[in-house]
Amino acid sequence: MKSSKIIFLLKTILSLIKISLKIRNNKKKTIFFYFPVKAYYQNIIDISERLRKEGNLNLFLIYNVNNHDVLKNNKNSYFLDINYLKFIPFSNFFLKRVNLFISSYVNYVFLPETKNIYICHDIADSPMVNLNLEKKIFLSLGKLHYIFLSSSTVVEYFRRKFLQFGHNVNDIPALINTGYLKLDKVMKELKKIKNTKSHILLAPTFSVQMKNYNMSGKLDIIIDNILHTGEKIIFRPHPLDLTPRGKHKDIKKIVEKYKNNSNFFYDDSYSYMDSYSKAKMLITDFSGTAYTFAYSTLRPVVFFSKNENKFSKTKIADLFYYKDRLSVGLVCQNIKQLLNSIAKINEKKDYNKNKIFNLRKKRIKYVNRSLDQTIMQILKICKKI
Repeated sequence: MKSSKIIFLLKTILSLIKISLKIRNNKKKTIFFYFPVKAYYQNIIDISERLRKEGNLNLFLIYNVNNHDVLKNNKNSYFLDINYLKFIPFSNFFLKRVNLFISSYVNYVFLPETKNIYICHDIADSPMVNLNLEKKIFLSLGKLHYIFLSSSTVVEYFRRKFLQFGHNVNDIPALINTGYLKLDKVMKELKKIKNTKSHILLAPTFSVQMKNYNMSGKLDIIIDNILHTGEKIIFRPHPLDLTPRGKHKDIKKIVEKYKNNSNFFYDDSYSYMDSYSKAKMLITDFSGTAYTFAYSTLRPVVFFSKNENKFSKTKIADLFYYKDRLSVGLVCQNIKQLLNSIAKINEKKDYNKNKIFNLRKKRIKYVNRSLDQTIMQILKICKKI
């Protein structure tokens, strides 16, 4: 084991001991909020802060090296990487008093004798990954007790996927529609920021997903053509493409190529609020950010679908993500169609605004109320355990 991993293991052991001593004679229910990935930090931090006000719960924010700088100074936060528990004898003893484990990331290691809640970060029934990885994800999700989802369409999507991968209808986790926390947060934050609506935001999905259909191989030519029209463009890659898991080298080449162009702006920041506030439209392939952007700003999306004819014949065509695209914007298959779509949106003020509003109302039940709904469900679960 590398020296850094030994340090992480020792820190995890120390946290286990500290937490165990804190809760051993405490009769309050104990909840762990787990933050293994920085990108999903905002998805559940507000829940923990709201529950803390309840006063009758033990709340612990658990993080690994990825979130050390974000969480180290928070009250009751501890470095505890659950992937190291298998190396720690009697770790179950230290954690047996933990009643509820909440995360917004798909984990493959779970705490014993603990109810688990996964708070899904998808706003729509977005296309996932290749079939093998999708199967692995749903097999892991099947070990959970509760999954909080953004809408009834996503609830039905998850139900179908569980059945597809061999789960019995009575054995799948409780699928609960709690609304979309991120949407409410974005809408609230955007009200505080001046919305200039002067840029085009380019935000592709993770390059590893659906390689035959995503726009990762076309990013350079898309940026080049848009810049030639005189438009200002914000390039915001998927967070995972800034890591070794994605095409971080290709991203660096693109940024290096256009960095001196005054109309090119690169956004790799943690928050996308600034980009959303400046964007008059969004260009993506099939990222979930399409609907987060559209629903929060009521501005249009251009979906770049390079193999649309093949795409329309896949099972993805049955998803509402696919069916709803023309309600929030336009679909194009090549650069010429993309430029025409941009021009069409520019010609009409508030393009598709009413359609987007009506679709949001139809799809998302708890707009501006998702946090209340989530808290209510968690407290209801706490009473049962």
